[in-house]
Amino acid sequence: MNSSEIHTSNFLLRKIENADLKILHSYWSDEVVTKFMNTSFKSLDESQAMIDLLNGLPENNEGRRWAIVEKTTERVIGSCGYHNVKAEHRRAEIGYELGFEFWGRGIMQEVLTAVLEYCFVNEGFNRIEAFVTEGNTRSVNTLEQLGFKIEGLLRDYEITQGQFRNQTILALLRRDWDMR
Repeated sequence: MNSSEIHTSNFLLRKIENADLKILHSYWSDEVVTKFMNTSFKSLDESQAMIDLLNGLPENNEGRRWAIVEKTTERVIGSCGYHNVKAEHRRAEIGYELGFEFWGRGIMQEVLTAVLEYCFVNEGFNRIEAFVTEGNTRSVNTLEQLGFKIEGLLRDYEITQGQFRNQTILALLRRDWDMR
């Protein structure tokens, strides 16, 4: 097994490949998927630039992003990972998205459980943060089911789809993860 891969019962998390461009672009340009994200890609070139940026994170110790591959179909259904690493404080931020047709199946519970385990055990983080655009209750619910606690509301924190939007900050500590 490649050390940068993660296996769960139903999914393989692996490096994003250039061959994933069209499928990831279809998610990253979908208005439903990107409704609560701060960007939506219009062109394949923009999505390729994002793949290049995400694949460059590990070499700079700035994070890691994986393609989420369904084992039964070998289809890429989204991506997830961590970024915004603050090594001196042993913390990072998680991010993820799934193609709309895969929503509501508990996929992110399984995938994020493996990613969080990787972050706490392999990377030695003490705190994992998530910033969720106000109104994205599905994401907040997913995170709370994993043990994340809401810590506050950041007013007009990001521009999402052209307007300032509030962000809910949630966090999960290593000690809470270990006690689950």
